[in-house]
Amino acid sequence: MMHNVWKKLKHPLHDSSGSVTVEFVIWFPILMFWLLGTIVFFDAFKARSNLSSANATVADIISRGSENSDLYMTLLYNMQTAMLPRTSGNGLRISSIQFSIDPDIPGDLGSYEVEWSAVAGAASVVLVDAEIEINALPNMYDGESLLFVESSVPFVPLTTYLGINFQTIRNQVAISPRYESRVVWVSP
Repeated sequence: MMHNVWKKLKHPLHDSSGSVTVEFVIWFPILMFWLLGTIVFFDAFKARSNLSSANATVADIISRGSENSDLYMTLLYNMQTAMLPRTSGNGLRISSIQFSIDPDIPGDLGSYEVEWSAVAGAASVVLVDAEIEINALPNMYDGESLLFVESSVPFVPLTTYLGINFQTIRNQVAISPRYESRVVWVSP
C-alpha cells in the first residue's frame, strides 16, 4: 500500500508532457532578442561601412584636383548622397589644412592653419583653427598642406529595445593632394 502511494507521488516528477512548451517559453524571447540584435548591429555596421567608403571616395576625388569651388562641393555632396542608400540628412565638410613651423622660434613644434573650409548638406559649420583635431591628422612636414574630409550621416535603428538610439555616424579622412602641393579654393 505504501508502495502504491509512493508510486503515485513519484509519477508527476517523471512526467515530461509539457517540457517542450516550457522550453519554448524560456528560449523564444532570448532567441528573438539575439536575432533582432544581430539585424540591428549589422545594419549599423553597414551604415558605418557605406559612410567610410563614400568618404574615402570623395577624399580621393578631391585630392586629384587642384581647385575646389561651391559648384564642385555641391557635385561632391550629390555623389556622396548617391553612394549612401536609404539615408537623408548627411553632411560633408572639406577643409584644407597647412602645417608650418616658425624658423624664428627655436624648438617650435609647429602650428596648423585652416586655409579654407567648405560645407554641404547637414554640415553647417566650417572648420576654424581652434577646432582642428590634431590627433586625427598625420605627421606633417613644414609647409605641407592636406585635405581633411569629414562626413556624417544619421543612423536610425530598426528598434530601440536593444539600447541603441538615434545617433550620428561620423567619418574622417586626411589625405594629401596628389598632383599639386595644395588644393586651392576658387570663389566665383
